Amino acid sequence: MSVAGISGVIENPVPLPREAVPAEVAAWNSADAGRWLKARPAVWAHPLPAVAALVCALVVATDAPRLQSYLCGTSDSCEPRWWVTAHLGIAGVLVFRWLWRLPLLAAAALPLVALGIAVQSQIPVMSRVAVVVAAGYALAGCLHRLRVARGQRAHALAAAGRVRMALPGDVDTSGRGGSNLGCGVPVFGFALVALALSAVSSDWLMGADEWQYVAVLTLVVGLNWGGSGLAGWHGLAALRRAPSPVLRVLLRAGGGSDDRRTDVFAADDAAGGTPVFSCRTTLPTDGTLREALLYGAPCAGGELVLVTGGASGHTLKPVRPQYRAEPAAETREAGAAPLRWRAGAGVRAMVLGYLAVLPLLAIGLRLYEAESRYVHGLALLVAVSIMPLVTLLNWEVVADRDGLRVTGTFSAHQVPWDRFRGVSIETHGFRVRYATDRVADVYGVLPARWLAELLPRRPRARAAVDAIRALAADPALRPAGTAARVSAPRARAAGTAAAVYCLALIVVLLLPA
Repeated sequence: MSVAGISGVIENPVPLPREAVPAEVAAWNSADAGRWLKARPAVWAHPLPAVAALVCALVVATDAPRLQSYLCGTSDSCEPRWWVTAHLGIAGVLVFRWLWRLPLLAAAALPLVALGIAVQSQIPVMSRVAVVVAAGYALAGCLHRLRVARGQRAHALAAAGRVRMALPGDVDTSGRGGSNLGCGVPVFGFALVALALSAVSSDWLMGADEWQYVAVLTLVVGLNWGGSGLAGWHGLAALRRAPSPVLRVLLRAGGGSDDRRTDVFAADDAAGGTPVFSCRTTLPTDGTLREALLYGAPCAGGELVLVTGGASGHTLKPVRPQYRAEPAAETREAGAAPLRWRAGAGVRAMVLGYLAVLPLLAIGLRLYEAESRYVHGLALLVAVSIMPLVTLLNWEVVADRDGLRVTGTFSAHQVPWDRFRGVSIETHGFRVRYATDRVADVYGVLPARWLAELLPRRPRARAAVDAIRALAADPALRPAGTAARVSAPRARAAGTAAAVYCLALIVVLLLPA
């Protein structure tokens, strides 16, 4: 028998009421969902490398020594140019939000960003070429993602057939996009005022060059909120205006790949094993597998409405594209040996390498008599990295016949199976609940979602959560043996040593030379 996570346990999905499912509504079966998944975007089109390349190129082109010249057209007296201010604001929101979530807006803005840099004669030619190349790469990725989204939409429409239905009358979609628009429009309006004040060289309240920086900041915030709100409002408004395609699916709100998200499965995936996609929704998160009706054609960037037997909800953010197939759940043969999960050898080697480089940097700063700000900056870097380093070295989950041993950043918990109450994925970590009100928190061990979807293997912490759920659901899967008992200080020894090492290094850095 194998431990394959909760996906290996067959569940009885909570059914929809008979009257809520018209006979003509098609089930989105595994074959149709498989074709939809195969139409995923290529890994090269992921926003991360495009954003990194564009940010690096823009920083080189408009770095600090040339920023005044870039904004004012001269390195002497500053006469702010409104179009350059607007250009910098668009570039900021592009890399901060649009490339990640709104490829259509990004595709429209990228040529403007590239052109705005290309015509700046005071910027070196190679720097301008770098920005144009980076923008071209990002534009190719956006166009590819938009083409893939059209293909996924076509697959979903083919699976739904000719059936089109209006949204149920009790579905409330009024909140989607409203708050973002309500915040974004006033901020964008203020940005236009600041832009005008900088363009006319006004000294009202502050200097014209200061108004220019205010305009850039508020343009980024206003375009971010406004663009996101408008896209969400428009997507759900389209579902309200006309009858939509409908598919019968299974879903689990919470308790799946991420307890803050809703996983959507093929209608015949009774184990709820492999989500076709996941998204943030307004559905209550109870972790139960349910039958549901999906209104709208699912595709990357699409907006959807989901109706179950007891509730209805809509997407809070657009459906995110999936760039890789979901990594397979870890499987192990049940036996006598306890099961163990912790940071992999590669991660631990990177942590040790980082700790080894820090004193070399400190010695180099002292030998070359670097300015104090660089020494203090290194001390700050060491300080903020203590908690992540301790967590990566300390965290461990051991499962045996009697229960779990969960070691986090500064705590170790023994959790007998008869007192175990559940495990949930939280922000960048997970929480084990036991006894009446006890919890064992392990935070900082799950990568951000945008990074996790690029990894070829399932993160170790995800594998631990999947296996804990399976072991709790089926006692026959639990190991027959018991793990050696380890005291809490010994379990946290590696992390404690790293923390003491970092604190000693900070003291050395802050001592007078």
